[in-house]
Order: sequence, then C-alpha cells, then structure tokens
Amino acid sequence: MDQLPPEILLNIITFLQVKDILHVQSLSRRFLALSRDSNLWKIECFTHSRAEAQRQRQQLIQAQDANLAALREAVGALPVQRTSRSVVVEAVGDSGEVGQDGRASDVEREKARTAARMKAREQLRALTNWDPSYHGESVDWYQEYIHRHAPISVGWLQLPSSIGGGERDWVEATGIGVIRADDGETAAIAVAPLNDGSVCVWDVAPYEKATYGQQGRLLGKSPTGLLSGRAQQADVTKAIDQSKTIMTETGAVECVSVDSRLRKAYFAVQNTLNEVDLNTLQLVHRETYPFPITALSAADQGSPVTVGTNWTIHVHDPRNKRATSFTDTSIRCELIGGSAPSTSHASLAQPGPLSIQNLQTSNSIWVAGRFTSLLSYDRRFFPRLLGTLHSGARITCLSVLQRPYVPRTLDLLRNPNVSLGALQAAKVGAGVTLVAAGEYKGKGSLELYGIPTHSSSAFKPTAQTMQYQNRQTASGSKLLSVTPHGTRLLFSDGDGNLKWVERDGSSLVRTFNINSAIPDDTRALHANDYRSDTYNPHSNHPYNLFAGTADELPGQGDIVQKLIPTLDPCPLSSRASSSNSSSCSKPSDVLLWTGDGRLGLLSFGHESKIVKEAVERVESTEERARGDAERQHSMAMRRALERQADEVRFVRGLGMGYM
Repeated sequence: MDQLPPEILLNIITFLQVKDILHVQSLSRRFLALSRDSNLWKIECFTHSRAEAQRQRQQLIQAQDANLAALREAVGALPVQRTSRSVVVEAVGDSGEVGQDGRASDVEREKARTAARMKAREQLRALTNWDPSYHGESVDWYQEYIHRHAPISVGWLQLPSSIGGGERDWVEATGIGVIRADDGETAAIAVAPLNDGSVCVWDVAPYEKATYGQQGRLLGKSPTGLLSGRAQQADVTKAIDQSKTIMTETGAVECVSVDSRLRKAYFAVQNTLNEVDLNTLQLVHRETYPFPITALSAADQGSPVTVGTNWTIHVHDPRNKRATSFTDTSIRCELIGGSAPSTSHASLAQPGPLSIQNLQTSNSIWVAGRFTSLLSYDRRFFPRLLGTLHSGARITCLSVLQRPYVPRTLDLLRNPNVSLGALQAAKVGAGVTLVAAGEYKGKGSLELYGIPTHSSSAFKPTAQTMQYQNRQTASGSKLLSVTPHGTRLLFSDGDGNLKWVERDGSSLVRTFNINSAIPDDTRALHANDYRSDTYNPHSNHPYNLFAGTADELPGQGDIVQKLIPTLDPCPLSSRASSSNSSSCSKPSDVLLWTGDGRLGLLSFGHESKIVKEAVERVESTEERARGDAERQHSMAMRRALERQADEVRFVRGLGMGYM
C-alpha cells in the first residue's frame, strides 16, 4: 500500500462507507491527509443530501414503465403462495430481456454506453445545481459533513446570582452579543445584559483557546442596576425589582450591539441607549431617545450604529459624548404635522422596526419590522427614504449573505434548458443577498433578496428586484432569527426548532429542537410549578386539544430568539470588497439566546464542555422553591397564552377540510 500513488489510494477510499473512512484516518498521517480530501467529502455531502435523495426517487418513478408497474402491483396483491409464473414475471422485470445466446448485441452495448454518459451528465448537472459554494470560495467539506450529519449537543452558560437573596437570586438574560478575537472572525467573549440591570461576560472561545481551558466560564459582572439606572439606590431589593421591570418592558431582541475593536457595547433599555466599556464594565455614556428603542444595528468598524425606535430611525454619532436628550415634543409634533426641513432622523409611517442591517459595501441601511415592507436608506442621503421592497410578511430578523443572489430561474433540474455556464456566471457576479425571516398569515416566511453593490450610486429597490419567498415549507410557525452558517442558512421558529437549509432557502438539510437539549433536572423543577387540579403531569390524557404527546408539560416549550455563529459569517475582510472570502464558509458553533433567558452554545460532533457545569448549577439552585408564587403567576399566564394560540390555530383551519 505504501508503494501506491495517492491518486489510486484516494480512489480506493471513495468506495468505502463514511464510518470506514473515519477509521482509515487513524492509520497514519498519510491516510489522514487522504481521508480529509475536500472533494471526497463534498461528494459525500452531495450523496447524503436530501436534494439528491429526492432527485433519485423522482428518477425511479419516471423510469418505471407504467404497464410493468401495474403488473407488479397485481402480482404483489396475490396470495403468499406464488406461482412460478409470477417468479418469471419478476425476473423479467428485474433483469429485462435476455438474448438467445446471453450476449448483448453491439447496438445494445452502444445504448448502454449512451445511457451511462447521460447518467453521468445528469449527475454532473445535479451536483453543480446543489453545490452551495461560490467561485473562489474555500470550503472545508469535512467540517461541513460534520455539521450536516454529526450529533448536536447544547451546553448552557452559567448565569450569576443577583444580590438580595430569596427569589431574586434567579436572573435571566435579556439579550446577547459577542466580542470577536483579534482576527475579527472568532467569537471570544459573549456579552449579555441581565434582567437585574447588570452586564455579564463569558469566555466562549474554542476549548483549546479558552481561559484556563474552561469554555463558558463567567469572566465578570457589572454592578446590579447599571443599565436600568438603579445602581445607586440604597435599597438593593427595591432596586432589583425596579430593574427587572425596566429591563423587560420593551422586550427588544436586537438590543445589544458590540464594537469588538474598541471593546465597547451599546445596550438599549426602553428609550435609553447605554454605552458600556467592556474592559471595565462601567457606563461611559447614556443617550435618551423620544420613543422606546426596538432595534440596533451591528456596531461594525467604519459604520455607525443605527438606532430604531418605535416611530423613528436615528444614526448614532459615537463622537458626541455630551449628555444629549431628544426633545419629545418636536418629534411627536413632526409625526403629526409633517417632516421638518433640517431633521436628523427618519420618521416612520408605521411603528415597530425590529431589525436593522448596515451594508457597508453600498452604504445602505435596511430596516424591517412589523410593517410589510423593507425600507432602504443611504447614510450619505439620510434621512431620505430611497425606496421600499414589499414583502407582505412581518419581518422579525434581517441577515446578510455576502454572496450574490442566484435566481430560481437558473435551477438546472427544474429548467433543463439552462446551461452550466449561466449558473456559474451568476455566482461570479457582484452583489449580496439580504435574508429576511418573519411571519406571513400565521406561518413562517424565509425570504431572499438580491442586492447589487454600488460604490458610486445608491441602490433604489424596485418591484423587479430579484427575490424568493419560502412560505410553504419554512415552518408552520413564526420565524424568529436567521443567520448564515457555513454553506447553509440557519433559522429558528416559534416551536423551538432550529432548521438548516441550503442557500437557496428551500432545501432542508437538518432540524433540531431546542427543548430536547434542556436538562431533565430543569424540567423536573419546572414540573413543580403545576399545582392546579386541572393539570396532572401523570395523566394519560393530553393537556389540551392540540398537545403533541400525552405527557407533554404545557408551557415547557422554549424558543430561540437570537442565533450568533461563533465565526463571523461576513467578517470585515469580506465587507471591504464584495469579492469572495474563504472565511464566510467556515462552519462553527452557535450561540443561543432563548425566550426563557438562557444562554447556550450549540456544538456538533462532540459533547459540549459546559453541559455538566450547567447541570450542576441547576441541581444546586434552591431559589426556585422560594420563588414559587412568582413562577405560579408566570406559568399561569403562559398557559393562558397557549390556550389562545390553540384557539387561533383551530379557527384558522375551519372550513378548509383539514387542520
């Protein structure tokens, strides 16, 4: 074997199963390098993809002769004791016609060769059509296969305890952000505000680079009430109560923006924007806006933070350190009487921006939210509205894929007349893809928009802008967050599911429910909250009409509100130019922020190093027993909202013949 050239050895390895290829890696360094060949694992990813499996099933159905299929169905319906005639029919159906001398003629051999060439050509078109990579993009397909098929585990970060004792010991995160390492791509520190008004930081660097080898270790915590303005109160108990009310009143998801280069973060609390120095965890500046802040853009290097309030859009100037406070009266009057000549903000006709994206390549600002259109601004002409893209859905999250949009008309399988060159030319072109996740008529909506990059002129969206909207197979519930992850798109929905799809937005790769990763000890503690006689966790009857399982606890379904890959899907190096960057396709772990205030780290192929730490904390938590009254109220409200949601789903299906 040592004398064989690597090409032959690699060809032999291609005939092995995946589990055997993994064993070959441990033989020697030479076999390790050969078994990690990128093209080998690319073919494996394609072979095991759902798109290829669906294509093969369709080919089998189309290739099956109608008369032969009917004959097989008739034979299959016969009794168990089958005649020799039926065996002959099956043999003919399996092997086809046999010549008198058992040898195929030259014409038949030529037909076989032609069929083989056609099959190879079809497989090449299918591979090219599936290939999610772009020209010049370096993809680690071995890691891609792991992220597509390896087991998933979630480790929960340890949340600190507040001061005051009793039921106030239990705190929850109200947002999440990350500090990137010096390379600008890898997440090194997780930053989160807590409902007691404090700011906490954790070490989320890779395990080999983590501090003291403890991934998920709590690095620091600011004073309680720092963000809520209650840090100076003498009565700590009262300060914590007021902080919890203030921190959770608005409920904005995009409420944290981190500048990794300057090591500072912006936290939105009601109508106040707090600037915190992450080196000292001290408040640097505080700015007040006329309405509650509902969204913040990323604090990217070279572009200022865009602040979205309930009725206005502002471009934050970090150089202005004076104690500024917008006059509520002037802006409120402007919304009624019209725009002022020299205004520094943009007014909204409808309230509720939920997500803001800055495209540095085109100096554009995209705003989406509870209104049914995507708003486009340009920083050079702000606050003038350049244009809108009508969606029809309520958008909850925007993300950017630093790759040009490939229209559905270039699908090689659906459109046989499209050439391979046309698809490859579309991937080489300039532009970015704006990804939007939201809700359309009660179902999840995943939308893709092609945005060209212009350095000299602003892009004005029109009705002819290339777009794709997946509102059939994305999810049966509202989509909450979306982000590029490797060569895939990752999004979460209102049922607690995490779904990975290809970059086309429709081909499902895999799915995972976050509730399957919650420790059993946590579920047991939550089960103590149900003291009502109307609910029995050991009952064989479902809790309500639409319960998934008989022993499912109502109100135990958690959701993921925010997804942040530990590797930046669009680092600064790729934003400077719209050309391809290999770092945009590296798969990584994912940071999670759930609706119950948990922070987790989702990993692939290995058990998370911080799972045991979170379980030990749950086991040693005694404040849940002391805060029984507060939990009873919150769970009762949750059950009421679930009943209302069940009624809405029931009424939605009336008169349609199905549920």
